[in-house]
Amino acid sequence: MLAFPVVSAVLAIVAALIIGGAGVAALGWSTLAQEANTGEVPTSSVVLGVIFMFVAAYVATLITVLFMGGLVKCADEELQGRDSSFGAGLSASFSRLPALMGWALIETLVGWLISAVQGNGANDNVLVTILRLVLSSLMQVAWTIISFFVLPLIILRGKGPAQAIKESVKLIRATWGMQVAGGVRIGGIIALIAVLPGILVAVVGGFIAMSGTPAVGVPISTIGVIVVIVATVLISAMKAIFSVAMLHFVEQGAALGPFNADELQSAVKVRG
Repeated sequence: MLAFPVVSAVLAIVAALIIGGAGVAALGWSTLAQEANTGEVPTSSVVLGVIFMFVAAYVATLITVLFMGGLVKCADEELQGRDSSFGAGLSASFSRLPALMGWALIETLVGWLISAVQGNGANDNVLVTILRLVLSSLMQVAWTIISFFVLPLIILRGKGPAQAIKESVKLIRATWGMQVAGGVRIGGIIALIAVLPGILVAVVGGFIAMSGTPAVGVPISTIGVIVVIVATVLISAMKAIFSVAMLHFVEQGAALGPFNADELQSAVKVRG
C-alpha cells in the first residue's frame, strides 16, 4: 500500500513540472527575463502565470487524491480480511473520478486560501507575520478535522464532495462533539522521530556544504531529505488507513484490524 503515496508523489511532481514548463514556454523565457530585470510585469503575464500555477496545483492535487483513494479502497479490503491489489484500488478510485475531480478542486482552493492568509512575510512586520501564521495554522487544523472522512466517504460510500464534507462534519460532531481541541493524532510519533530530525539533518548538511565542504555536506543533506520523504510517505499511508478504520468505528462501532475501540475513541483530543 506504500506504493500509492510514493507513485502519487512522483507523478504529481512530474505533472507540476511539465505544466510549469508549459507556462514558461507560453510566456516566453526572454520575456520573463526582461520583466524580471525591469520589474515591470504586464497584467496579462500575471494572469497567465496564475492560471498555469493553479492548473499545476490542481492536477498535482487530483493525482494525489486519485492514488490516495486507491489506498483507501485497499485499506478497507485489508482491514476486513479480504485481499487487495494496487490495480484494484486504483480502478475503484477511477470509478469515482467525477467526485474526486470536484474534491481535488475544493482541496486546491482551500490550500490557496490558507497560503494567501499565511502570506510570505515579505511586507509584513513581525506581529502581522505571527498573526498570519497562527491564523493559517488554525485554518489548516480545522480543515484537516473537517475533511478527515471525506475521501473514505467518496470512495467507499459513493458520496459527492459536498455531501462528503457535510457527512464528515456530522460524523465528527456525533462521535466527539463540538469542542474538538486539536487535530487527529495520526503519524505524530513518526513526525517526531523522523520528519523533524530529517529536516534538521538536511539543514545541517546544507550549512556544511555552504561552509566549503560539499563532499560531506551534500550526502548528509541528501540523507535528511530521504528520511523526510520516507516519513512523509508513511504518514500519508497511515492517515488513509486510519481514516478507513475510524469510518467503520463511527458508523458501526466496529474496531477493525490492529486498532481497538479505546484507541479509536481517543484519536481526537476533546476539551474536558
